[in-house]
Amino acid sequence: MVLMEQIAAENSFIGRIKEEIGHWRRKDWTFEDVGRHWDATEDYDEINEGTYSYFRRFIDGLRLSDLTAGSQVLDFCARTGNGTAYFFENEKVGSAVCADVSDRMGQICVERLRQIGLQDFVWQKILDYAFPFEDETFDAVLCFETVEHFPDPARLIREIGRLTRPGGSLILTTPNVLWEPVHALAAIFKLHHSEGPHRFIRLGKLQSMIVDAGFEIENVETTVFIPGGPRWLIRLGEWIENRTRGWLMPLLGLRRVIVARKNV
Repeated sequence: MVLMEQIAAENSFIGRIKEEIGHWRRKDWTFEDVGRHWDATEDYDEINEGTYSYFRRFIDGLRLSDLTAGSQVLDFCARTGNGTAYFFENEKVGSAVCADVSDRMGQICVERLRQIGLQDFVWQKILDYAFPFEDETFDAVLCFETVEHFPDPARLIREIGRLTRPGGSLILTTPNVLWEPVHALAAIFKLHHSEGPHRFIRLGKLQSMIVDAGFEIENVETTVFIPGGPRWLIRLGEWIENRTRGWLMPLLGLRRVIVARKNV
């Protein structure tokens, strides 16, 4: 019995290696592929609850932006609703559309937003790049760790541009490409969930996509030097981040945070 359990564990480990290599080598995938990945990620909130770097995406996105109180917000790939919840609790959300490709994540999202008292929101399943909303509908679009999960990110960002009102804001976060091997190793060793279908994007290329979609970039910052661990280690990471924001962090930091405004 012990031998069979060891074999099963080794096969599972090898399977995770093959899966992560498969994500790297994959040239194309669908919205449904992304949805299936997140549907199968059953411990998303449990893992991220104890991950320091996770909530920094929301904290830094809010810090670097200047959303008007009570904005009409689209949260694309809202997953379990933590981003919308954070911005609502900071009085930035008047109404929200949480759009996603994962039904399971959507169920959790709806329950969470009801629990915190957000009344004016809907959840919308997204099936392709043509989102079912009118032009210039939203004051702000939240797009946390999302564009890298779709095979045509430029097309996705153009669609976000179509939906954003002139003068409206885009708050977008995405990992630094240098961290892609770290994400893969974390998934292989079961330290974190897999990223699923994805392709991390170089910062310059991503900025060009945003500008081409009709936005002017207002703020770009690379945040998070140490993504997790004991409190003393996180504090050390914050100390390094605060003192190297202009030179080391843009090279080695985990997360790109981009705030842009739709051209009038």
